[in-house]
Amino acid sequence: MQNNLKKLAAIFIGVFIALALLEIGCQVLFKILVAPQLQAQQNDELHYYIPSDDPRLTYQMKPNYKIQLPDRRLAINDHGFRDDSNETDFPRSVALFGDSVPFGQGLDQSESAPAELQALVVDSIKVVNFGTCGYGLEELAVYLRSKYHVYKPQTVYYFMNLNDFSRRNSIYEGGDNGLYRIYKRPGLKLPFFIRKAVYRFVKEGKMSSVKWYQWMYDGNKDKLLPLVKDMAKFATSNGSEFKVVLFPAAVAYENGNFALQDIFDEILEYCQQNNIPAIAPVTEFSQNVYGLQNNTDHFTPKGSKVMARVIWEDMNILEIEKLEIEN
Repeated sequence: MQNNLKKLAAIFIGVFIALALLEIGCQVLFKILVAPQLQAQQNDELHYYIPSDDPRLTYQMKPNYKIQLPDRRLAINDHGFRDDSNETDFPRSVALFGDSVPFGQGLDQSESAPAELQALVVDSIKVVNFGTCGYGLEELAVYLRSKYHVYKPQTVYYFMNLNDFSRRNSIYEGGDNGLYRIYKRPGLKLPFFIRKAVYRFVKEGKMSSVKWYQWMYDGNKDKLLPLVKDMAKFATSNGSEFKVVLFPAAVAYENGNFALQDIFDEILEYCQQNNIPAIAPVTEFSQNVYGLQNNTDHFTPKGSKVMARVIWEDMNILEIEKLEIEN
């Protein structure tokens, strides 16, 4: 009995020492390879983020910040939104809400979906770009509540990107891993590298894949889908309409089919069960797929125009329905 206890103790001590040595090695690796890259990104003059006062968000966009490049322009107003104007008092406003998709990553200020929708509605409605790169559903739920009061939009269109089903400090962290880790370095580095290895294994070195989107969604839907219901409840309790717009990632169009349709159907059913209006413009993006999105599943200028048209047509349908109800 005593010998067995000694053997168990020796094994425990050996495992502890091995893990401690691995952690030390990972600390060194992070300091040498990862930390300098993160610091360089933060110091880049094109980096338009700052730490957030809200620890749940960790970072936010720099207020009153402008970038002018040969091929595109970016302007963030005093309130921290991608907009040229600081005015917030409008008779009516519509918010396009979500991550880098509505934000217009890689696009000029005039080429984002909110800007294209603004061109369609002209001056009758203010279109607000409520997008922030890298936020997942957990952050978006916080962001909506913290920023809603600035414009108090009458309608909120949530562009649901399936990589919104990322979760920080988990194997699913990758959706905003880079930006998040600039401002929140991991304490223990061994778990961080293990999670990163799992994430990269699933991603198979690709920018995105159907398998990756399915993995993210299946692993987190039970925890994160209820946040969509919470956001809708928050918006409607403040007198706003809340509508989900499922973003059809280009990589899912395979041989004339949309490979993520099963997930879209499940989300649409969830929305219907919870009285959340939702649309899925799969058909609208099925032609000239990589003319409308790039290889990172983000809009091209043409793609922004298509999505703006989808929203504009839906807004007109909503107006007709309201008039019918009133009459």
